[in-house]
Amino acid sequence: MILEISKSVLQEKLNIINPILPVRSTKPIAECILMELKGNELSIVATDLSLTYVSTIEVNGKEDGIIIVPGKKFSTIIKGLPEGNITLEKKDSMLNIKINSIKFEIAVTENSDEFPAIPEKLENNKMVIDSLKLKKFIGKTTYAASDDELRAVLTGVLLSVSNDKFTIVATDSVRLVKLIDNHLNFEGSEIDVIIPSRSLNLIQNSIIRNDDCNLFLGENYIEVRFENTTIFSRLINGKYPAYQSIIPVNNDISVSIDKNKLINAVNRISITCNPLTKRLNFSFENNKLTISAEDSNTASKSEESLDIEYGYDDFAIGFNSNKILDILKNIDSESIVMLMSTPGKPIIIKPSEDNNLYDIIALLMPVQVKTAKKK
Repeated sequence: MILEISKSVLQEKLNIINPILPVRSTKPIAECILMELKGNELSIVATDLSLTYVSTIEVNGKEDGIIIVPGKKFSTIIKGLPEGNITLEKKDSMLNIKINSIKFEIAVTENSDEFPAIPEKLENNKMVIDSLKLKKFIGKTTYAASDDELRAVLTGVLLSVSNDKFTIVATDSVRLVKLIDNHLNFEGSEIDVIIPSRSLNLIQNSIIRNDDCNLFLGENYIEVRFENTTIFSRLINGKYPAYQSIIPVNNDISVSIDKNKLINAVNRISITCNPLTKRLNFSFENNKLTISAEDSNTASKSEESLDIEYGYDDFAIGFNSNKILDILKNIDSESIVMLMSTPGKPIIIKPSEDNNLYDIIALLMPVQVKTAKKK
């Protein structure tokens, strides 16, 4: 196999797949990358046995062939090379990597039968969506998924398709995000699947420009096709929590707040949060919101007040600063609405303006607010 390829083009692909390459695997071949050259088209395949990435690149091909290279080592070598055209040439069981006066040689495997098989293509339950739209939806929901592997279902994102709409839900039990798209192009039957958040992150990072994206939902895995890339991901087995029952419907205290002013205030005041609890106190009274934080370990505290329209009884509630910031940053609206009931109940945060493309709400559980002791 002999070919020439732009370093930046190859590096872009390696940056995408590098996170899925296992450092150590029960099947060492899964730590490798398969590359196959046919004419001027180079196919690159990587897998960790649950997530498989397949993509093609246009190159200057000179001699067809197929090789399997150690993934992390190959990626590290390419990353360290200067910009320009790289020559990859297989000689016997070695791969020569050359650019300018720089040359590397690494051992490769030629027997592609040892490499894990690519899953079979799916044809049923097909959803067609603009790839940049899917990228946006993933970014606005996946951050809320849990990273606790002991609660595997919550490390995934629920995708529910029914009645010409699809719903995406993610939660870590402290916050929950629900996004609904009512403009669905779907061929198939109603279906619910739980997709690992790391798989969605790979899909998000792989989408560079807009194109029709075909998403196929199977019983055990999904398949995503866009541009010159196909991604397969196993699904998470289990039953997703009945999230509808925990979304409050009687939060009668409604407050509209300028989103950017709130983000800036939270960023400033969170500097003096306790590093373990990350607790911010929100106090509503007399058309004013006061945000405060205190860290007794360093004898530091801060507060900031924002003018708002507030005509209810005085109300105090606390939030984890990181959790509320994530929510605020992922709402596309100049102002947000906070719907509250009592200090111990979850609140709803949503855009103040209607969005014709999709609906999104976030639920956030409060943390205990520190109140002054009565004398």
